Amino acid sequence: MRSKVIVSLLFLVATFCLGFSNVYADDIDTTTIYAEKCALCHGGDGKGTSTGIDFGTKDFTDKEWQASRTDDEFVNSITHGNPENDNYIPFGDMLSEDEIKAMVPHVRAFAH
Repeated sequence: MRSKVIVSLLFLVATFCLGFSNVYADDIDTTTIYAEKCALCHGGDGKGTSTGIDFGTKDFTDKEWQASRTDDEFVNSITHGNPENDNYIPFGDMLSEDEIKAMVPHVRAFAH
């Protein structure tokens, strides 16, 4: 009985902590991150600049392309680069894990 209580308590604490960890994501300025790290190739509108298009940048406004990608794939690409595109710069050393995760809905918003 005691072990069930402990396991239940640990589960509740873990659930609380995981939920609480995203509270700070609202404080992340994804607009500035995008402008400083992404817009050079992806453009302010998400359609890609001429330089970005020459490098193989995808059009973030393309709903079909966006639907073909999971959030985890976006996080992986932002963190480690895109294995399908050698020109893509990985940002895992420049952005925190929370910043990278916060960029996913920012990028997704271009297709709405």
